[in-house]
Amino acid sequence: MTKSKDAPKSNEAVKTAATSGADVTEESPPSYAKIGVTPMAICDRLRIIDAETGDLIEKVIEADADKGLVVRYLVEDGTLVRDDNRFKTVEEARAIRIEWRTGNQKDSF
Repeated sequence: MTKSKDAPKSNEAVKTAATSGADVTEESPPSYAKIGVTPMAICDRLRIIDAETGDLIEKVIEADADKGLVVRYLVEDGTLVRDDNRFKTVEEARAIRIEWRTGNQKDSF
């Protein structure tokens, strides 16, 4: 009989899978992701979905499914909106789901 190891925490497992090149779709997606904090190998595979409508939320900077928070770039007519030399951002409190992108789906980050 083999001795089982303690299962890694979800975010640790995701980091390990991302750096090892393993298929991260076998693990649950993280409940929090942020550009500059979460490895891009993870962000590149995430989709942020509006829980009520099922619509993809694009241009996400930060997403927290537990708190129901999304910070994203403001987009009008398919173009990022500028405020002088910076892009405008929007912070929204809304129910979201964070999912792994599969196949040819678009990611949110």
